[in-house]
Amino acid sequence: MTALETGITTIPHIPFSQTEYENRVERARRLMKQYAFDALLVTSEHNIRYFVGEPAVTPFATTRPRFLLIPSSGEAIAILPTGLDEFYQQTTWIKNYRTWPGPNPKDEGVSMLAKVVNELLPDHAKIGTELGAESRLGMPVGDFMRVADEIRPRVFADASDPIFTPLRMIKSSSEIERIRIVCRCVSEAFDNLLPKLRLGMTEREVCRLFELECFTRGADKTPRISAVSGRGGYTRPYGVPADKVLSDGDLLFIDAGCLFNFYWSDFDRHFAFGAPDPHTQDAHQIVWNATEAGIAAVKPGIPICNVWSAMSDVLNSPENRGKATTIGRMGHSMGLWMPELPSVQPEDRTILKPGMIINIEPSTTYPSYFDGSPKLMLHEEVVVVTDDGAELLTSRASRTIPVVA
Repeated sequence: MTALETGITTIPHIPFSQTEYENRVERARRLMKQYAFDALLVTSEHNIRYFVGEPAVTPFATTRPRFLLIPSSGEAIAILPTGLDEFYQQTTWIKNYRTWPGPNPKDEGVSMLAKVVNELLPDHAKIGTELGAESRLGMPVGDFMRVADEIRPRVFADASDPIFTPLRMIKSSSEIERIRIVCRCVSEAFDNLLPKLRLGMTEREVCRLFELECFTRGADKTPRISAVSGRGGYTRPYGVPADKVLSDGDLLFIDAGCLFNFYWSDFDRHFAFGAPDPHTQDAHQIVWNATEAGIAAVKPGIPICNVWSAMSDVLNSPENRGKATTIGRMGHSMGLWMPELPSVQPEDRTILKPGMIINIEPSTTYPSYFDGSPKLMLHEEVVVVTDDGAELLTSRASRTIPVVA
């Protein structure tokens, strides 16, 4: 059936070229040389996907782990459960494999991985893997410790901070296009949601409609849809949509984490059920202005903390009847995972470079119009750093809160 007949748009998945994967490995090897690593052991699902492009690994695999060993020279080697080697041959660029019969909880690749490392790497090799900030191993910690014992005197060391994070921080044009597509799909879903909303709906009903809008426009998955609401505002940015009925005076916040071809979107929108009260309107305008300042501040060559300062100046201005809140930070990056480093924080001095994705995410607390209790207002947009500034990948939220009559 055609898209016209089903009402659903299916956007083709254009695969990365083999050259792109080769370039990623070559960039990794330059960093390996700089930081004196003899090899990389790639275990986490998102790093496996980054280097291999595997289309089937789950976000957090708990059985049949995949391992990729990238030596400082020579071919990369995949160490896989039996059967996955054929799958890799048909769907990835990897040509060199070792296998073990899995699943096998007593020895889920431990012996085979240790054997490959011992055969291919010198006795005092330094092997980088995912041990640093905002990283995770794609295998049980106990198994990792067993491998570490079996390969001595070779040692593991953190490669997240020196290699994996800086590699994934700069997106290629093909990666940016995937993020651009998912942000466009979700923007269109938000922009077309208002006419379908009515007083008396529940949070879950609204979010189910929204997810349908996302799928209709081409998003692949909607794995993280948060929604919270409250009379005169909400108190937290995290929450699973509930069966709470939306009544006159309620403000609904929806934060949408969606996927296209494994790349994330992440941004939010607000909907007022009935006319919003004056305090909520003012908070919305202040945070909208702070978002505008954050977008304008994004430029290559500056530290990301400057973006934080630009938003903080607006939130701490006399026009804000409340006070700034960073909820730990006022933004982050994203790509194959969400969130990713760097963070928009006053202490983060990461230099912005073309190809970085930055989620601009200021927030403020303000007193409820009805009872003075503290409420929260948070905005989020997505930009990519360009050669001379920033390109907005989301359709900009309106200056005023959309109203459900």
